[in-house]
Amino acid sequence: MARPQMVMRPVLVVEDDHELAELLREVLTYENCLVEIAGDGMEALDKLRTADYDAVVCDLMMPWVDGRALYEEACREFPHLADRFLFVTGQAAARAGLTDFIYRTNNRLLEKPFDVEVLREAIHELLRR
Repeated sequence: MARPQMVMRPVLVVEDDHELAELLREVLTYENCLVEIAGDGMEALDKLRTADYDAVVCDLMMPWVDGRALYEEACREFPHLADRFLFVTGQAAARAGLTDFIYRTNNRLLEKPFDVEVLREAIHELLRR
């Protein structure tokens, strides 16, 4: 009897902290995700334009093109990704003025540092959409 095929879900991680990006890759790979990493929003847009992703894990505070600007551009170019973002930030959402933005996107926000189990739960929820 043939073994069932594992379906690898393509996920884009957009994170300017290299160590955190690699940790996210490790955790998500364990969750059957095929992970690509972009170090900023510009690189992420380039990757979104050349490959299909089931989800985007996106830092909100990045240089050049931040997570909010990336999300808005991604929604214009790839509307199917609008509810496929998981945002992460080192800033408390309310202090950073992000509460309304997150609410409008109908996506989840994890505040750094976050527990790996919370990340796993959030990515499972996202991939079920």
